[in-house]
Amino acid sequence: MTAASLAAPRNIGLPASRNIWIMLALLAAALATRANRFGDPAIQMDEQFYLLVADRMWHGALPYVSIWDRKPILLFLIYAALRPLSPDGILAYQIGAAIFAAVTALFIVLIASRFAALPGAWLAGVSYLLYLPLLEGAGGQSPVFYNLFMAIAAWEVLRAEEAPDESGIIRCGSRAVFWAGLAIQVKYTAAIEGCAYGLWLSLLLARRRFGSPLRIFTQVMLWFAIAAAPTLLAVGFYAAIGHGPEFVQANFISIFLKHEPDGVSNLGFLWRTGVRLAPLLLVAGFAIPILMMRREAIGAPVSFLLLWIGFAAAGFFSIGNYYGHYALPLIVPVIIACAPLLGTRAGGIAGLTVFGWAAFVVTGFPFDDVRERNEHRIAAMVAAAEPYAPHGCIYVNDGPSILYLLTRSCLPSRYVFPSHLADAAEARAIDAARSMAALLATRPAAIFVPAAPMRPERNAITAAMLNAALADGYERIATFPDVFPVRDLILYARKDLLPAETNQL
Repeated sequence: MTAASLAAPRNIGLPASRNIWIMLALLAAALATRANRFGDPAIQMDEQFYLLVADRMWHGALPYVSIWDRKPILLFLIYAALRPLSPDGILAYQIGAAIFAAVTALFIVLIASRFAALPGAWLAGVSYLLYLPLLEGAGGQSPVFYNLFMAIAAWEVLRAEEAPDESGIIRCGSRAVFWAGLAIQVKYTAAIEGCAYGLWLSLLLARRRFGSPLRIFTQVMLWFAIAAAPTLLAVGFYAAIGHGPEFVQANFISIFLKHEPDGVSNLGFLWRTGVRLAPLLLVAGFAIPILMMRREAIGAPVSFLLLWIGFAAAGFFSIGNYYGHYALPLIVPVIIACAPLLGTRAGGIAGLTVFGWAAFVVTGFPFDDVRERNEHRIAAMVAAAEPYAPHGCIYVNDGPSILYLLTRSCLPSRYVFPSHLADAAEARAIDAARSMAALLATRPAAIFVPAAPMRPERNAITAAMLNAALADGYERIATFPDVFPVRDLILYARKDLLPAETNQL
């Protein structure tokens, strides 16, 4: 490793003209790494639901009241802003997510340039885009959007560190916590990373000895208020229109009422996500010692970067589900920490080789045919269910919620995300038995159910209620391969909607 490769970067921003070319290159990389999934109607079940909510918002539906979930409102507003930009909204949200990812990568480059020379910083941005699909970030999972806000916030923290006076620290710090506050309204776990930013800014004021302890405390409380403002605004809006209790129950209370049944473990998800993180952690294991050795020469706060990594890791473990997309916020600071190693010739080649190999093994990119398979399977389900939609709502007990949008079906309940009524963990959070009874009383025209035996985490009470209704008033008409996971879905139709000769069979 040469002395030139370890030359300390200057703590200044990159020239604007260079940023434009870097942005264009990153946008091209984002489009290239996602091109094989553009138009895929079923990348992940979560984003299908977010798009459904956005679509119904354009028809007057109010999140948490007309259609229920516990995700913050800004996530749905982002999807709603993107929804009109393509006929069914699918391509629109995916292009929007790609742009968010590319701009996030740009801020990764800007931050990484504090810790590494430009080649390493640029490769860190490219590596972020390459790594997203490994952790279910090929589409519009919530971290794909809020990682941008958190990256901007981290950039402002570093600018506060470089500010020469108290007013500069306060201005940059205020912008940092504001962006973190916006991220919290995309997903609440972003608050954990936000605590790292707030802690660092508080320590920065104390280190610089700007003001008395009381004055520093007052400023910290003001930053806290700025970070909380987007959430308080959302609470205030719902309270003003008379739906404050629904908002509070969905966003805050319900999470404490969600409990996995005895005998159900999420360690399998932890193992799977850990395997997918392993290549990144391997590269980081070599890169962080280099970063630590150079910390005095760099001039940028390596300690802040390590603090950010620690709090991002805590965010991943905080919920306990361990799904791949829960680790997406972690890859931002870890990728930045890899920048000094990626900036060396051997490290850059080795790092990108490892990341590219991992992407190929996990996703099959660029040779996979997942989009074509999903399009074919969803089209078959839509074609079979669509004739029944004019006669009553479709109900997807477990399967792709995009079917509601593509069949133009009404919603049989405000609990249409499949796991809300189907999983035992949600039984208390939404009074699932009562909600299922109300849904079945609407007599859905057609119902999709999984063919596989009930898993331990399924709600046995709502499953029994559904099975009784199917046996009494529905006929099995078709079986389809599901898009995720690998299983079959059965379509039942209401008997009174079938031809007379079918009912006599």
